[in-house]
Amino acid sequence: MDGQHCPICRGRVPINPRYPRYLCSACAARALAPDGRPLRFYNIDLSGGFQAFYADTDAPYPSHACQVDGIACRADEARFGGIVIERAD
Repeated sequence: MDGQHCPICRGRVPINPRYPRYLCSACAARALAPDGRPLRFYNIDLSGGFQAFYADTDAPYPSHACQVDGIACRADEARFGGIVIERAD
């Protein structure tokens, strides 16, 4: 297999050696908490940081763990800002 692919949908994504298991934006948008509630992830401010919220209530979500299509994933702050979600295995 050439290039880099999203580990959920197998779609092509730009090559990023730092994040070899990162999800494409379409799959990342489907991130769910273990209870099936949708999640949203943000940087705390312009200098970075990580925060997560339940998308349906805007209540804080106190974890990095999430799932997409039943596959365990982890969201975190990306090296130069933004959020990256990677397949957990």
